[in-house]
Amino acid sequence: MKSERPKFDNLNTGVLFKATFKRDPEKSPDYIGTLNVEGKVWTIFGRMRKSQDGKPFMGLSVAVPKERPEPKPAPPVDDFADDDLNF
Repeated sequence: MKSERPKFDNLNTGVLFKATFKRDPEKSPDYIGTLNVEGKVWTIFGRMRKSQDGKPFMGLSVAVPKERPEPKPAPPVDDFADDDLNF
């Protein structure tokens, strides 16, 4: 019997992951993740920077996530019987 884990409440929480792919190393974020603010999910980006006195810090920016289009359904497959074959 599988024990059920309690459902985690993601409200007002976020997560950042190290970016594994960068198209442009100068402009692409170092970290990418999601942030849930009062039930609305945002995409969050982190970029490692240095302050004027040389201290490292992470600059953050957020954006509304891009909506992915629904995948198109596969075209219907014609069902045929053996007597439809011409040989």
